[in-house]
Amino acid sequence: MLAINNLLRNKLRTSLTITGVALAVLSIILLASIGNGLVTTGNKILDKSSIHIWMSGQAADIQAQYLGSGEAKITDSHELGRNIHGIGDVGFVMPILTEMVYVFKENEEPKVIFGLGVGGTGGSFVNINEGTGLSNDEHYNNGKYNGKWKYEALIDSRTAGFLNVKVGDEIHIGKTIPEAKTQTFSIIGLTDSLSRFSSSPMVILYLSELQDMTGNQYYDEVNLVLVRLKDPADVTEVQFQLKEQYPQYSIRTNEEYLLKSLKENSLVIASAASIVFIAIVMGTLLAINTMMLGLNEKKKEIAILRVMGLSRWSIFKSIGTEGVLTSFAGGVFGVMIATPLANMMNDLIYTYVGFEELVIVQEGYLYAGLSIAIIIGLLTGVLAAMRIASMNTAELLRSA
Repeated sequence: MLAINNLLRNKLRTSLTITGVALAVLSIILLASIGNGLVTTGNKILDKSSIHIWMSGQAADIQAQYLGSGEAKITDSHELGRNIHGIGDVGFVMPILTEMVYVFKENEEPKVIFGLGVGGTGGSFVNINEGTGLSNDEHYNNGKYNGKWKYEALIDSRTAGFLNVKVGDEIHIGKTIPEAKTQTFSIIGLTDSLSRFSSSPMVILYLSELQDMTGNQYYDEVNLVLVRLKDPADVTEVQFQLKEQYPQYSIRTNEEYLLKSLKENSLVIASAASIVFIAIVMGTLLAINTMMLGLNEKKKEIAILRVMGLSRWSIFKSIGTEGVLTSFAGGVFGVMIATPLANMMNDLIYTYVGFEELVIVQEGYLYAGLSIAIIIGLLTGVLAAMRIASMNTAELLRSA
């Protein structure tokens, strides 16, 4: 009861300590929940995509191998797609080119948007929400880029809002602003099927037209080749065949592709872990500082209690439990707001990025956060006991 009274007497200090511990607990829970969400949601996205094998270029240099960037592109993509489609269990092959392009309506400011080049949007790979899909890519003509341009494009819902456009509108698209001003594309359809592969608004063009627009036609280059199998159970066998035939490329299953993506973001994950570590240290220091300040203010009381015959343990129970109580209160507070805050973060992420359930809180994470708070409290209590044990009663009375 004495400890509670002391805490209530210094409300500001107590509130700051509880907040510090709560932030430490909250950081642990949210970091674990985001990691869980990345893996879980990533697997869901890949499963929904119905893609079983991802082919990409190898890292272009030594630095890129460690930073996860600078991959070389895949060349001769049209012939490669035909060859892969000839493998017995392969049901669908789609080469994809990704490039940033300028997109804008007439007399409006140019915007940089994620451009995606595909050979067409037939089949079940792309669902059209409104309008029609891309048909046959005619600009690529028997190894040459001399066929006619269709000047057709698809957009996703984010691009529709970003540019304030709709199906039936015309937009300018180009690798440079002067080029874009001379090229007008008709928006023939709206789809969000490919939006899950990027957090940015996107415009979807015929592969050969985007290749020609961005200079990738010289070697028929793309970034990815997506492969769907007739029977997903054969993924290991088909992956082995592709690795034997194309050792110059990286050929990954869904799980391997997800791990690659997480590895590429390892610096971000490490930074988040560092922030969590700092939050834990700061929360611990706040709890310890509160306890030590409280003991320093009560030196005279402690000395009188010692003269009255109370043991150090009795004094600790009446005074030193403040740190334990504030740490536990901070832990409970952090656990209580973790789930509502995670739900709020999910709503914001879905609104601005388009990914669902990227923060998934599990019961075990809540227990882990509360355990950290208890550990902080116990550490504070041990230090308080050591401090009380080191106090000299005679010197305290003389200085009082």
